[in-house]
Amino acid sequence: MSDDLFTRLKASNRLPSPPGVALRVLELARSDDASLEDLQRTISSDPALSSRILKFVNSPAAGLGRSTASLEEAVNHIGLRSVQLMALSFSLVSSPKPTSGKRDGSSSFSYDAFWSRSLACAVAAKILGKNAGQIDPNEAFISGLLLHIGQLAVTCAIPDAYEAVLRAADGKPQSLSALEQEAFGATHVEASSWLLQQWKLPESIWQSIGQIGTILEQPNDPNRVGLARVLYLADVTSQLLSDCKAERAGKAAEILALVRETFEIDETRWTELYDQIVSEWKTYGQLLSVKAGTDMSFSDLQEEAQEQLTALSLATQKEIVGIKEQNQQLKQQARVDVLTGLANRASFDERLKGELERARRTQSPLVLYMLDVDHFKKFNDTYGHQTGDRVLQLVAASLRSAIRTMDFVARYGGEEFAVIAPECSTEGAEALGERLRSAVEKTVFTINGKKLQVTISAGAACAHWPSHPKLDPDLIRDADTMLYEAKGAGRNCYRVGRDTLRAA
Repeated sequence: MSDDLFTRLKASNRLPSPPGVALRVLELARSDDASLEDLQRTISSDPALSSRILKFVNSPAAGLGRSTASLEEAVNHIGLRSVQLMALSFSLVSSPKPTSGKRDGSSSFSYDAFWSRSLACAVAAKILGKNAGQIDPNEAFISGLLLHIGQLAVTCAIPDAYEAVLRAADGKPQSLSALEQEAFGATHVEASSWLLQQWKLPESIWQSIGQIGTILEQPNDPNRVGLARVLYLADVTSQLLSDCKAERAGKAAEILALVRETFEIDETRWTELYDQIVSEWKTYGQLLSVKAGTDMSFSDLQEEAQEQLTALSLATQKEIVGIKEQNQQLKQQARVDVLTGLANRASFDERLKGELERARRTQSPLVLYMLDVDHFKKFNDTYGHQTGDRVLQLVAASLRSAIRTMDFVARYGGEEFAVIAPECSTEGAEALGERLRSAVEKTVFTINGKKLQVTISAGAACAHWPSHPKLDPDLIRDADTMLYEAKGAGRNCYRVGRDTLRAA
């Protein structure tokens, strides 16, 4: 652990310590001369602790299958070491709540939530350790219980600094460890190992806790299912037990994969173990007056995860559809002239290219009209740009009403428009030109009580492949030529070119 954090913790004089009975129990545990009678007398000095141990021994969690009426019988039934560890565990959980050390007494650290999760970790470690074999379940229990005791130590010793870390982590364990490392040079789990060493707990306990941070870095560890690995899985399990619905999404599958890899057990067995952990967590919570327990079995969690996955899939599909629609809208907007609602120049260029290719392939005629609003600049200068915009909108609507369904009309730029008419003969071009001219001329609008109208000049270019199969038209150039002829003829008229083909 970082010397800096060690120094700060030691200098604070606010570190949590075992209550008096727990300290005497620890001393007895380290003494070679301690007897069952010594332990009984020590525990008997705390009636509440004696009562809790008796309740535990008589609970299904102890697994004795018989009733015990006295502390002496309890000690005889579960053994000296088991009673020592239970006494230490129960006295720690039941110890008075320490102050946060902050001047205003506020803290993001929840003492009740801390012991609830620690108790879940203890029960999970006990059951997982027992399943693994060769691990003392009672030692696993207290190791799980004290795995995060360093967090209590840090929040008591340097509350203001740790408050900032807790707020930044926002309840995310992985973020918390990284932020602790950055702020203090060590995590609270490393602080747990150091503190339990100061308490002179068995070396196997504090060393195993100290190894938690490297478990995932040692996939081929020969001590594959040692206490440290059991504690790691117990910690993951306790987090799952403590998480709300939104936080535990995906974690059921993650923990199932971990226990399969570590213990080589199938889903059915893990479901049994998980449900046993849930049941005993609730039992211990009742014994120690700690809020514990959940109504969610592992099967319930899997069903919930599947529902969340389905909902996520639907939400993703909906999002994809929304993105497609949005992209389609953006694409459409990129192809439409905002003022008139007609196709814009880019859309026109693309459409003309396609229609030329189709006309050449099918050997069918094609007509392009270029149109210009007559004297638009003068009109714009006289009545203003807003009125000019309104004129362009009315002209656009008139042109749209005059074309066939298969025709295409676009705003080419400024006051200039274009109409593409597929499968249209020279005679058809004459008729179309008159419809376009007449539709605009008949459009009347009122400005400040005065009725106004505008006209257009139009020029058409026609392409006929059957008679000129090897020639390629330049329709825009030829239509512009006809447009200038119409303007030269006095405007409010159209002209149709007879031979718009040029050598390729």
